[in-house]
Amino acid sequence: MTNIDNLMLEKINESLIGWLRETSKSSSQIWRQINHDYELRSEIRDKCRQLGDQAYSNQDMNSLDELHQSLAFIYDHDFSSASIEHVDSDKLPIFRDVASVLEESMLGYERSLISTEEIESYPEQGDEYVKWLKKMISDHQSSVHPLYNQYMAESATASDLALFLAQETSLDPRFDDILALMQIGTQGAEKLEIANNYYDEMGNGNSEEVHTVLFAKALKELNIDEKYINDNMLLDSIVAGNLSSCLSLSRRHYYKSVGYFGVTEYLAPRRFKHVVAAWNRNNLPPESIIYHKIHIAIDTVHARGWLNNIIAPLVNQSPAIGREIALGAMIRLNSSERYLDSLNSLFASKKAA
Repeated sequence: MTNIDNLMLEKINESLIGWLRETSKSSSQIWRQINHDYELRSEIRDKCRQLGDQAYSNQDMNSLDELHQSLAFIYDHDFSSASIEHVDSDKLPIFRDVASVLEESMLGYERSLISTEEIESYPEQGDEYVKWLKKMISDHQSSVHPLYNQYMAESATASDLALFLAQETSLDPRFDDILALMQIGTQGAEKLEIANNYYDEMGNGNSEEVHTVLFAKALKELNIDEKYINDNMLLDSIVAGNLSSCLSLSRRHYYKSVGYFGVTEYLAPRRFKHVVAAWNRNNLPPESIIYHKIHIAIDTVHARGWLNNIIAPLVNQSPAIGREIALGAMIRLNSSERYLDSLNSLFASKKAA
């Protein structure tokens, strides 16, 4: 290996996320050199495997944080629009090398938390499968979580709402793009259901009612800017956002994403009603909570359509798909529970101080 290669590996050993941020600014010539240096790429992958082992097998929190900061950086790139300054820089080979290894560790851990019985004891007929899945969701600890049903409903202050909404930026602002990605390769009623959901996210053609615009109003009202988000984002929130991105960006995870986001749609109405209640209790402007208010009604419709027009037909098409859907649903439920537990603990500690 060259001295330049060794220098790069030293920087990766110091901080993978630091190396990614620094290298992302490099010239197209540097990127071409890295992409064609297969010995270096193999070493980078090995370093990523070591980081995954440290993060999950050895339960090292610093490594876990670095792993997810690195994935989040790559996903931010994946969900960003084109930059004219970097159109000749092909970052995809290296970013996918890194993401693929880190995702393997992340998803391996999530699978280890799920028993075979939880995802394989399902009916093989679509309508019965939907009933089974709804029960599985409702029986999970995250379905009726005290963060919403107690703290948001009864105690949350405006500053608590700010901290909460900062965590929600790991998914909500890019949900429209996720739906756009999920439509790729689908057909018929399945495609139309996702498309209808997407069009609702687009404000049904009204730019002022696009859901990302409405969500931004809530952030602005509480003075939540990028610095506030970066300073207050919890690791479990980053993990939840990374799982959302991972499952939606890869076509091989499509069926998992159907289950994952089916849970999101199904639980949103019962959760958001408590967020709206907290907002109103703090006498905050009603026009800034429209995003959450409309989802109480609209996600009830979306959840029904998702279950009946996507999930049920997919299981009828191939019962084996039911396992993947259930796996994605459990990943969402478990990661959501960890995120809500962490945030609830933080609120409790602030209240006790």
